[in-house]
Amino acid sequence: MPMTIQAEEIEYIPSNSSKSIVKNIDRLFKQKPQKISILLTPKIKGKSRYSFSIRKDAYYLSKKYADASDLFYLSEQIDSGLKFQSNKSKNIDIIISENNSNLILNQSILSNINLGLFLKNKDKISFGVNLNKDVIISKNALGNFGVEQAKDEYMVFNAKFVKLSNNENSEFYGNVNHEFKSDHLNVGIGNTWFDIADQFDLTLGIQEQSKKVGSELYATFGDEDIKFQVGLNQIKNNSNMNMFFNLKFENVLNKENFGTNVTITSKNSVFSLGRLSLKSFRRKNLDKLWKKHINYN
Repeated sequence: MPMTIQAEEIEYIPSNSSKSIVKNIDRLFKQKPQKISILLTPKIKGKSRYSFSIRKDAYYLSKKYADASDLFYLSEQIDSGLKFQSNKSKNIDIIISENNSNLILNQSILSNINLGLFLKNKDKISFGVNLNKDVIISKNALGNFGVEQAKDEYMVFNAKFVKLSNNENSEFYGNVNHEFKSDHLNVGIGNTWFDIADQFDLTLGIQEQSKKVGSELYATFGDEDIKFQVGLNQIKNNSNMNMFFNLKFENVLNKENFGTNVTITSKNSVFSLGRLSLKSFRRKNLDKLWKKHINYN
């Protein structure tokens, strides 16, 4: 996740970078010796929320003793709400399932607008273009609206939203997928509770796909690079419950401004796999970012 130096000086560090930004902080303090503090802002896929206000005296003291952990607690954490930042990233998503595989390439053309191409293999192979836009609903809620057009098919409208709870321990999400000039409509809502026993996230969701209502319950294990999901889903009026798994690899190539994500799933439908999440924008996530980007080695 990118980090920035903002407030009186601004600099963004890509989120998928593992580099320390200490040299950047040194440079800014040296270039502007009159500055008594800077603002360090994590930027994630063109969006930000929390910032660290770092005082110059505290920074140089922690650097003298090579102790970045003390500086974390001496720095003020500021909630500025969700904001769009500059974004020139490219992203490739590969989804592999038995009956439905997708390859999606997206390019950010503005801070909150993405244009892309996709290749899908469900009942048949289809190729098309997509356009979508992120919308900030509130300081802790995000939406995304877009369309996709495949060759010789009707246009499809997609809408997604997610909202963090006030205590940031969970998030509520929803997805809508509708093909124009047809009765094709998929709707899904759910809630995810984070860090259950500090071991996993727990998600409970309800979906209606192809006029069939179903529910799912699954746990997510892992970190920001590799996630393993395992759970159960059931179709209404069908007593059989099916076990499923998803294996997600994120930022596979470890390139700045070029995300490569691969998902392998045992589910036939990939509708719920592309939902939004704000887990990385929580205050609790700041210490992970700090340890990753602030070190004096």
